[in-house]
Formats: sequence, C-alpha cells, structure tokens
Amino acid sequence: MTSTTHEESEISINFSSEHTLVVTDNSGTRKMQLVENQYTIGRESDNTVHLNSDFVSRYHATIRKVRHRDRLDTYRIIDGSASGKPSKNGIVLNATQKVSSHDLQDGDIVTFAPEVHILYLAPKLI
Repeated sequence: MTSTTHEESEISINFSSEHTLVVTDNSGTRKMQLVENQYTIGRESDNTVHLNSDFVSRYHATIRKVRHRDRLDTYRIIDGSASGKPSKNGIVLNATQKVSSHDLQDGDIVTFAPEVHILYLAPKLI
C-alpha cells in the first residue's frame, strides 16, 4: 500500500495531483493520499483509515475508487463495512445531512462522531 501520513495542524489546500484525506480524530489531524481502489474506515486497528474514538463503529465506512473513461477517477464514501453492514450512527455530510453513500467532492467534510471527521481534497490539475 502506498499511502502517506503526516501531522497536519490546520486545514489545508490540496496542491497535489492525488486525492487526499485530512483525517481528524482523538489522536489529532493527519493527511493521507488516496491511491488504492478501496479503503475501510473505523475504530478497529485493521482498517485502512483507523479512527481513534469510542463513538466510531468498528467498521464504519468504505471509500471506493470510481473509474471514469472521460475524466479523472473519483471516490465514493459508503456507510458501513465492506460487507455491507451499516454503521451504528451513520455518516453526516457537510454537517447537514446523513447519507448512505456520496460521491466525494472537493471540500466535503464527512463526520463519523463528535470531533471525528475527514476532509476530502480533490486533486488539482496543474
């Protein structure tokens, strides 16, 4: 797996050509580039994106790459485990609506629990 993580102290702009998540949980904030076809998100340590919070489901959500012929690939977030079991509390998009799945757009914030969220940054074409 080729993902990069490092500490991030504030919201940032993506100047990368990669899809990027800024993950915030009880452990702090970190940045991660998305390059794989699928990521699992949750409290269990075997998730690709491990979230440190007792309010997050063990296997809370999945992010899947969506391939397009005529444009850049995108990513979709889906509530629940990779096997389809929904999370206990769901996911909230941009602090306004609970969603079961969503095609991520630049600047989307997905909330999993109080003080636990991801910010999605789309790649910038140079």
